Amino acid sequence: MIGLKKEFGPSSLSAWIEQLKKDLKGDDFSKLERNDDIEELAYSTFAHQESHRIIDQVPGKFPFTRGLKTRDNNWKNGYYLKVTNPSTDNKKALEILMKGADLLIFDCRSKNSIDWNTLLKGIELQYIQTQFILSNSEQYHSLRSYLNGEIPSYVTLNIDSVGHDIDAALEGAILNDLKSKQFSAFMVNGASIQQTGATTWQEIGFCLSAGHAYLCKLLENGLTIDEAAACIHFSTGIGANYFYEIAKIRALKQLWAAVIYQYEPKHNCSYNCRITAHSGFMNKSLIDPYTNLLRQSTEAMSAATGGVEAIVTHPYDSFSTKGTSALAERMALNISLILKEESYFDAVIDPLGGSYAIEHLTEQIAEKGWNLFRKLEELDGILSGSAQDHLRNNVTEKAAMREEEIRSGKKILIGINKFSNPTPEKNTFKEMPAYLGMPSLILEHALISVQ
Repeated sequence: MIGLKKEFGPSSLSAWIEQLKKDLKGDDFSKLERNDDIEELAYSTFAHQESHRIIDQVPGKFPFTRGLKTRDNNWKNGYYLKVTNPSTDNKKALEILMKGADLLIFDCRSKNSIDWNTLLKGIELQYIQTQFILSNSEQYHSLRSYLNGEIPSYVTLNIDSVGHDIDAALEGAILNDLKSKQFSAFMVNGASIQQTGATTWQEIGFCLSAGHAYLCKLLENGLTIDEAAACIHFSTGIGANYFYEIAKIRALKQLWAAVIYQYEPKHNCSYNCRITAHSGFMNKSLIDPYTNLLRQSTEAMSAATGGVEAIVTHPYDSFSTKGTSALAERMALNISLILKEESYFDAVIDPLGGSYAIEHLTEQIAEKGWNLFRKLEELDGILSGSAQDHLRNNVTEKAAMREEEIRSGKKILIGINKFSNPTPEKNTFKEMPAYLGMPSLILEHALISVQ
């Protein structure tokens, strides 16, 4: 033993602050304090055990801030595919699998009926994870028939009846089948809320309220709490602030476990908050496209560090007028692979757990997210018009603040509002889908529209 504790003795908070003041050489000490007006978070750029409360936790144990993973931190590398031509889309899906994806998300909403034999030909579903976004009961019944009469554990349905008008027959058929065999069917669409400009805690408040709405619907349908919890999964967006996003994912896990706890489940796995994290387009650039590589990398890193079950790094030009380029697609797939195969982010569970700064951010975001959830529930839940109006008004305000930060230069996005590309690409974003009546926020598009 080399006696590091003797060599480097403990330092008090006051001694640390005095040393920081010396290092600043007369500069204002308040520079080390941060106040985020949009997120409404206040924190120090330094942390000490005397100023932070750390709760001793381990992965797999309540309150599950550190998740339910206990062996490794592995995740699925996802790819989103909008189904337009089953034969062509099948070839694309097989190509993507060969390039390293092990999660496919098929969006089937553009077609009334799907030829599953053609779309899924040669795809060994049992060796990957697959999510399906369906539009009607015909698609559901035909998919169920293709899968030998039931939805297996490696297949998930992304039914979002909170943010979209879902075919009543589709939802009814799924609810009926869930009585006899449970599968992951209802998706809480936090990713779309994040894309509209919401804060971390606004996204969490929405997720909790939407998840609770599904939970109540399933319980009313005759399922137990353990059965109902198994039918719900979450999507989250991944924002630009690395530490906020890690704390957000940890806070969402903790708060969802708190919701489930109130219903007294019998099984530990019922507390699991299964998350597919999606990179968005809010901070992406088409006129200076190569700046997106670092943005997408840090976003995927934060999702992996937070401990999600799957990451979908969308090609930055998915919603561009030119369409997805081969380079953007390859970048999106390889980021997740590099984080696993070369950087070993899959080897350590919640590596920042116990960090004073991360725990403090997690605590703040969780408290604000829980308060919003309680407010939405007081307004009869997210399915009510009053709750949606409340959320819409607050998110819209934050989106406007984000736009103003970029226009004023208070926040810098390289290639968008500073250090512009001397040879800008001739490419623009198409209009993206709105969610709950809120338009998607793309900062480059918002900045160009007023120039």
